[in-house]
Amino acid sequence: KITDPVAFSDMLTNDIHSIYHDVHLLVQYNPRLASRLANDIPENNNLSPLQQNREGNFGFRKVEILNGNIGYINLERFWADPVYGKGTVVSALRFVEHANAIIIDLRANGGGSPETVALICSYFLPGKTHVNSSYNRAENLTTKFWTTPDSTFTGVVDKPLYILTSNRTFSAAEEFAYDLQSLKRAVIIGETTGGGAHNTFERATSNGFVVSIPYGRAINPITHSNWETVGVKPDIMVASNLALEKAEMIIFGSLISQAKDTAERFNLYWQLDLLKAINNPVNIEAATLKKYAGIYGDRTFTLENGKLFYQRTGRPRFELEAMSQNMMKGKDNSYFKIEFVMNTEGVVNDINVYYQDNRIEHAKRTQ
Repeated sequence: KITDPVAFSDMLTNDIHSIYHDVHLLVQYNPRLASRLANDIPENNNLSPLQQNREGNFGFRKVEILNGNIGYINLERFWADPVYGKGTVVSALRFVEHANAIIIDLRANGGGSPETVALICSYFLPGKTHVNSSYNRAENLTTKFWTTPDSTFTGVVDKPLYILTSNRTFSAAEEFAYDLQSLKRAVIIGETTGGGAHNTFERATSNGFVVSIPYGRAINPITHSNWETVGVKPDIMVASNLALEKAEMIIFGSLISQAKDTAERFNLYWQLDLLKAINNPVNIEAATLKKYAGIYGDRTFTLENGKLFYQRTGRPRFELEAMSQNMMKGKDNSYFKIEFVMNTEGVVNDINVYYQDNRIEHAKRTQ
């Protein structure tokens, strides 16, 4: 009774999984892929695997520095091959080599190749390391995957490393987390992963349908097992949408405990307050903002369309955003924070201005 090909392929896959739950074993309706697999379309009419991977930036979605000098890499696929993709891997890691710690976000990563896993692991391990093996059932052959240390770049080899996972983290992304967890090189934070540890190939059937068939399995050299069906269990279990915040808080806790002097500790707490405000946005009601509006010496606060603006005589004007109910900061400006001091009668007559260089200034309402 099913006439929609996608619904039909989904039903076939569900039926298969009711008998044997291997998420790599599936049927999909994909006429373009089916034609390519059947060699009906000349190769030069399609993007080559290299071109496809380049268009996806080899899986690297975002690289940035978060508050507290934390390096963040959002990796959506393990698509960087050792020949063409290595430069992108190194560029991403060089960007975060001066960070205090590194977070690799695999929460939306659906997998890729074990070669890419070994390539990226190479930069986080000090020497040549056996990270995984792959057993091919049809050929009765086991292939070992080793890291290849790069002597030209060792900037992240000893950086604290945190990996974020979700129940959508799958296949090669699971291997990356599993390998480094087994080697005690990374802390895994988030949800148990999808549970796909098998190698697969794809074959066209007919009428635009493609089947994905497992032919081998991963074998970890330390556990002598893998994550098939059970997934990778995080070291710290937390809902995936909270995993980044959890990692940041753990990193800040470690950095603060290791601070060498008062100035470093102050800066870390300053960054931590900014981070808390980002992760837990605060809304201040218009009635309260109206109490804050006014002139405090050479500082003027005006309420416009429900937003509070700040300007000091002769200085730029800033929109303010809330950090707490009585603390605000300049939007897109983390150099200063303004505290509005409310008396017992609910009137604001004083402000305190805190600066990132540890200065504090006070001002009284003059109008």
